[in-house]
Amino acid sequence: MSASTIASGTRRRVAVVVAALCLVAFQVSALTFGPPSWPLPARSAPPLVRVVTPAPLPDGGSEFTVASSATLLRLYERTAYDLDTVRAGETDVPRLYLAALPADFGELEDVGARKEAFLRTVLPLILRANDEIAIVRTRVSALLEKIRDDEPLRRADARWLASIARQYGVIDTEDKDPQAALSGAAGRTLLARVDTVPVPLALAQAIVESGWGRSRFALEGSAIYGQWTWDKAQGIAPSGAPDAAHAVRAFDSLTDSVRGYMHNLNTHPAYRAFRAARAKGASARTLAGTLTRYSERGAVYGEELVEIIAQNDLESFRDARLGATNIERGGAWDDLESVPQS
Repeated sequence: MSASTIASGTRRRVAVVVAALCLVAFQVSALTFGPPSWPLPARSAPPLVRVVTPAPLPDGGSEFTVASSATLLRLYERTAYDLDTVRAGETDVPRLYLAALPADFGELEDVGARKEAFLRTVLPLILRANDEIAIVRTRVSALLEKIRDDEPLRRADARWLASIARQYGVIDTEDKDPQAALSGAAGRTLLARVDTVPVPLALAQAIVESGWGRSRFALEGSAIYGQWTWDKAQGIAPSGAPDAAHAVRAFDSLTDSVRGYMHNLNTHPAYRAFRAARAKGASARTLAGTLTRYSERGAVYGEELVEIIAQNDLESFRDARLGATNIERGGAWDDLESVPQS
């Protein structure tokens, strides 16, 4: 064996011994003083971000519900929905369509706050229903003008006009040609029926019929106009007369209640005088006097409506209109639950 080979083996043995001694020293140190703090590569700390996702505000055109009257009042305050500025014509009415009154609405102790909340709730619903009727009336009027001028209607227009005429009780069968059926008095009758209801009158009747939103029918069935039905499956029986032949019709939403009320005034034979006076431009107070058959109280009912209109300055809402959009977003809406209705 050469001298170089012996020297190389010796160096390897020495290196192994040194490595073993270093390992033993490391283990002893770790057991005595803890593991070493190895240097780590520098790393920037992530930014501190607080994510807050407030409940969405109700979209314009979508119905919504709230859990309590307190939440409803806060909603109206935070959206700057102010009746005084609406009365003065300085602001429009936001498109806030409450689907149902909160269960505790009748328990609001502040009478003024409850009345104002009721007006703020019902007003946009009335304006919405009137706008829907006005759109239909515009098209009906244009098509009736064509009929009077002996212009043929397009098939789609004729079908649509016939469906509206049936909906408003002017045509009673599907096989009638609207071009011929609506050329005379029937056309004038249809136009007299497809019309809006004055806002002051609609507000007054909602107040009287629902007791400012406190009635059982309003709270349980969104029925704010006290409409009767003889199909008890569709209504709520009066508590004082459970065996009565009629019930108060319940609705899926407050908007549907307003729509049903307006359709009732526009189609029922009992309100022919109302429609005739409206066609002549009668005021809300004058129209109230024609609704003697809306209530069993007759003329006294109309007088009460006139008094409600005067006491609450409801005439000042005559020209109120819905805003082009809903409300500005922002803020912590942690207690507002928005539930779109189908």
